[in-house]
Amino acid sequence: MFVTVSDEKLNEARNIATKLEQMTDIEIIYDDRLKTFNVNPKGNAYEAIKVVSVFNAIDLDFTLDEALKLLADEYYLDIIDLKKSFGNNPSVIRRIKGRVIGENGKAKKIIQEYTGCNISISKHSIAILGLVEQVPIARRAIEMLIDGKEHSTVYKYLDKAEAELIAFSKNRFKDLK
Repeated sequence: MFVTVSDEKLNEARNIATKLEQMTDIEIIYDDRLKTFNVNPKGNAYEAIKVVSVFNAIDLDFTLDEALKLLADEYYLDIIDLKKSFGNNPSVIRRIKGRVIGENGKAKKIIQEYTGCNISISKHSIAILGLVEQVPIARRAIEMLIDGKEHSTVYKYLDKAEAELIAFSKNRFKDLK
């Protein structure tokens, strides 16, 4: 598997490559000419997919600690490509990112608090990193904002989703007793 990172994140990614090799059963070879990382599994190929996700998370401005969570099976990285949906119109992309961030970062913060996910908003994308069951909730909330729903409607959705997840968890563990 090959993965590339932006020039701004290249040094950070190169430093992380050594750490990832130590933490996993993966060999990572950096190609200076192509500026790509070749991620080779020595054993389980699924580990290579996780390592590629870590590189992608670093490139999307997540911290190293946040990105390393992706090595665990419970964590997932979801990326909303704004360019793909809205083209290369900077004013439209800026408006959408502004809705997701909210006034003084309020909307983004509330989504993160409700879901426990980390959200990174970069040049042309919105990335969500979190527990597998929480990422779809955060994504739906972000999509609602992108679609023009009022922030209060999104917060009500998050309230309801949180209550449903708590009820589901209680019922699931009740059966184990």
